[in-house]
Amino acid sequence: MSTDVNAVLLIPLEITAAMIAAGTTVPVVDSSVGEVAWSNSTAYVVDDQVNHADSLWDAIADNTGVEPGTDAKKWFRAGPSNRMAAFDSELNTVTRRAGEIKYVVRPDFFTGIGLWGMSGEHLNIKIYDEPGGNVVEEYDADLWEQAAGLYELLFMPLKRRTQHYMQNLPLYPAAEVHISITAAGGAMCEVALISIGHWDTLVGAGTWGGTEYDAEAEIKGYSYLKREEDGTVTRKRRGSANNVNCTVVVPADEGNRAAELLHLVQGRPVAFIASGLPRYEYLNGFGDVSGTVRAAGPNHAAITLRIEGAVQGAKQ
Repeated sequence: MSTDVNAVLLIPLEITAAMIAAGTTVPVVDSSVGEVAWSNSTAYVVDDQVNHADSLWDAIADNTGVEPGTDAKKWFRAGPSNRMAAFDSELNTVTRRAGEIKYVVRPDFFTGIGLWGMSGEHLNIKIYDEPGGNVVEEYDADLWEQAAGLYELLFMPLKRRTQHYMQNLPLYPAAEVHISITAAGGAMCEVALISIGHWDTLVGAGTWGGTEYDAEAEIKGYSYLKREEDGTVTRKRRGSANNVNCTVVVPADEGNRAAELLHLVQGRPVAFIASGLPRYEYLNGFGDVSGTVRAAGPNHAAITLRIEGAVQGAKQ
């Protein structure tokens, strides 16, 4: 990730099943994670689950020949299929695959990529100018943090990297993106979210401004805790979210543009990077963005942002 990123939002494209091309290792119906295709001749009973139209459906009433999605009294949508879980704008639905997760995607024009909730040993991203064409951008690295010092290198387990961003990517009308997460020995690989779209900065075209100090990240847990009268505690582990609060300063003539950008992202979760510097990675968030734009002086505007982080770490 480039260190000059400052106060940017990744506006996502909608990735549809039609954009996922041959070479993808996650099948449409993934039997390796227990998925079964819906059949119009099968008699289903309550709690049966099927894969149909890129979603998982739970039978809530006995039925035969009733297509999921056509009768809310027969079927309940439980979530995306394993193949589409990485593209559903949520962090608590995860694509899983032993040994390798590989996606070949043909989106529309895009300038940025973000990945969250990765688990594996190695990440490779190749961007081709067209299917079967030339590689115009590539990233290849292990999914491990560098040791902070000799003690950490010798005695402490290395931390896994779970997210990665790419920005300022070249524009091509028929680009093809290859994303591969691998692990040796057939170990399980995971990715919670792949977002492909356009980075848009709140700083605008000005030569100054950006995220101010005193920005904060609130790690909010949703685990269930019940304390009994005798002092014992019942715990049920659930997911958590990374909520970010910060203020971004921009030139006064960028205030209108900042307000328009905040309107644009309402109602859909997006990625936010407060700073590209590695030491501020905890200020990066993914979730629902809200904020205010204030005329803080004759020459600048202040944007107060609240990123309500999407829940991650919960089971599908």
